[in-house]
Amino acid sequence: MPAKSRNGFWGATATLWGNHSYMFVFVVIFVAYILTLQWTGKTFNVGHVSSIIASQNTVIVGTMAIGMGLVIITGQIDLSVGSAMVLCSGVTAVVFNLTGGNILLTVLAALAAGVVLGSVNGFLAAYANMPPFIVTLGTMLMYRSLALFGVRAIPSTITGSSSSQFSPLSTLPGYDFLRMKFGTGSLPIVHGFAIPYVSLLFGACVAAFVLIAANTKYGKAVYAVGSNAKAARLAGVHVERIKASVFMVTGFLVGVASLIQVAKIGGVTPASSGRSFELYAIAAVVLGGIAMAGGRGRILGVLFGALSYCTINFIIVGIPALTPDIQDTFQGLVLILVILVQTAGPGLRERLRPRRRLEAAVPAPATPSAPPATPPSPTPEPAKET
Repeated sequence: MPAKSRNGFWGATATLWGNHSYMFVFVVIFVAYILTLQWTGKTFNVGHVSSIIASQNTVIVGTMAIGMGLVIITGQIDLSVGSAMVLCSGVTAVVFNLTGGNILLTVLAALAAGVVLGSVNGFLAAYANMPPFIVTLGTMLMYRSLALFGVRAIPSTITGSSSSQFSPLSTLPGYDFLRMKFGTGSLPIVHGFAIPYVSLLFGACVAAFVLIAANTKYGKAVYAVGSNAKAARLAGVHVERIKASVFMVTGFLVGVASLIQVAKIGGVTPASSGRSFELYAIAAVVLGGIAMAGGRGRILGVLFGALSYCTINFIIVGIPALTPDIQDTFQGLVLILVILVQTAGPGLRERLRPRRRLEAAVPAPATPSAPPATPPSPTPEPAKET
């Protein structure tokens, strides 16, 4: 292969890896999942694909991870999304039961509750100038505690279940649509393969925020704040407003996730539901190639990050030799290895940079030149006659 073609190939490979490493990571994990199924005596089919895209680690955690991605791009963190989802799910179920199964009011209540909870985080982190880690750690404890208090204090005729769970009442008219058609229903694509409606909603959220992040003034401001807040302020960006808004957007997406939780799972248990979902969302963001330092990454990567995390979980659970006691150890080990590969991307891109750029930077050696010609000796002028 000629040197120019070789350099072009490695340069293109390095650029592709640096910009879309999350796709390569997902493909490797997915192939590992197929091999694991064959190793355990199972045959891979389209049903396994449906299970991945319909898993709650994909549609619920993934929806919240979109907002988490925006928060992390601005250089912040949100540890409250799991508890906020539980509280929003409780509000969703209660409103559904109180309104006699009104779907529109239920959806509006879920989204409004999420925005309110996200606004609390945003105001304290951006305008009160408190560390986002401490703010969201505190609200994480508060939101779950409020959900626990509510499920025990509100009568079961309103919570829809016993004293430990919020759930929509199956006797109400809207239950069949919410739970059976939307929550567990699917859109047939080809014979034997269908896409769940909750997965379509998750995909619509990804598409919307990919466009917002890449093609709007707001999206550019989010990246600018994460890259250099001082420079963004000098450029006219309202930094505090942007920092607060990403928490509100995350709250909105938490509201969407709570709607999926109630429709797909059929309720929420404040004592156990959503545990560690905030960590899973962060893992999906990092697997999706978004830098924890802020300012870099693509929202599209969150889709592949959520799929990768879900597939890793399926691989770990599918190995009979791994007991539940040790599964988290292997899950954490795989996450560390995958993220190590992700962080190696920038270094790989630098090492595979085309050599012609380096050659252009090195001055060419001087070529020997012919000695300058000696000027001709002046001829004496004849003497003038006097």
